[in-house]
Amino acid sequence: MNSGERFVVLGVAPVRREWFRLVGRWATEATLPIEFIRCISTNELASRLQSGRPFSAAIIDAGSTGFDRDLIDLAASVGCATIVVDHGLVRRDWSELGATAVLPDTFASTELLALLGEFTDPISHASTLTPPPPPTDAAQQAGRVVTVTGSGGQGSSVVAMGLAQGLARAKSDSLGERHLLADMALRSSQAMMHDTRDVIPGLLEFVEAHRLGTPDGAEAARSVHVLPDRGYELLLGLRHERDWGSVPAAALDASWGSLIHHYDVIVADVTGEFDGEDETGAPAIEDRNRLARAAVRRADLLLVVGTAGARGIHHLVRTIVEIDALGVDMSRVVPVVNRSPRRPRLRASLTSAIADLLRSRVSAANQIPNAIHLPDRPSIEDQLRDEKPLPSAFVDPLTSATRGVLERMEPVVRTPLLSTEPVPVAVGSLGTWSDDD
Repeated sequence: MNSGERFVVLGVAPVRREWFRLVGRWATEATLPIEFIRCISTNELASRLQSGRPFSAAIIDAGSTGFDRDLIDLAASVGCATIVVDHGLVRRDWSELGATAVLPDTFASTELLALLGEFTDPISHASTLTPPPPPTDAAQQAGRVVTVTGSGGQGSSVVAMGLAQGLARAKSDSLGERHLLADMALRSSQAMMHDTRDVIPGLLEFVEAHRLGTPDGAEAARSVHVLPDRGYELLLGLRHERDWGSVPAAALDASWGSLIHHYDVIVADVTGEFDGEDETGAPAIEDRNRLARAAVRRADLLLVVGTAGARGIHHLVRTIVEIDALGVDMSRVVPVVNRSPRRPRLRASLTSAIADLLRSRVSAANQIPNAIHLPDRPSIEDQLRDEKPLPSAFVDPLTSATRGVLERMEPVVRTPLLSTEPVPVAVGSLGTWSDDD
């Protein structure tokens, strides 16, 4: 280690942890070449990670309140290794959560220095830290994702329900046997439409189960409602729109991995709002739309719903334009005209109008498949009220078209939504210390 270099280490632990006191003493007495920054909470540690100052590592006690995979992911995103001090009281696979290394609660200064030397670099003129491995992702699994979206009042939730019903009843070797309808809309309505009565467990409980690990199939199934008479399972959505703030990004990413691993087909019902920080300059907007953005980017097929008529077609086209801005492959986006007229000439006219409007606003508009037309069925409300399956005249054309497209398409290549790839750092940008500091 060159003169003026040192490891800059964050630390957090519950009160009276002996290792925490010892590391502070080793830093003060120069037993170790480290600057040890004590944090009183995981919130403070997260704030320091986001301050823009470089850190070599964060040493976090396994018993710290608020310690989860999101904090590990935040550290990785800024090139800071995470070392967990594990007392063995809770059995948890820290490497699966993304931690760089694990220490017992009684460790020597030499052990800590060896880990710092192996996994991090001291802060100097240029620092390149080795991040922990990226969170596991189920990109290699065969689960197919069909995301259904649209502006409010266009019937996208009914379409999602009908598609889940049709795919489950038309099970085939090509699409598999296990089907899930996941309500990921901000204003969730699948609980009401299925008359589940219970609103717990649901999406929040499923995501919460992934904050500190990856649950096995039996544990994950406890958050899902089994509907034997319908042939698919149901993951209920947010109980209130404001609950989007309780869906941490890394846990949601891990939850998607579980869904794709355990189910052959996932039909995701999401709100048609996708703006993020890049579009608005507001991180809170991206957090609010996290569910929709994640479902759209993971979709093998994306159905965008709008009703027949000027207003409905306008909303449908606008939603596709917003999806195009996310970089989604337009060949995977299918317009769905709900409450479409029965006359073929009128349907052809609507299809042509959608294509014309998209051609002037989407560069790859010629890759978008022709619209699926669903007839107006006044009886749908009665079917929902009486808890009966949706009518075949509504479900069958939707299912047939969707299956045909899915079976022709290669599964989308999925990568973790939260990248932990190291980012090049400009020489001299991390700062230095003199021996007088």
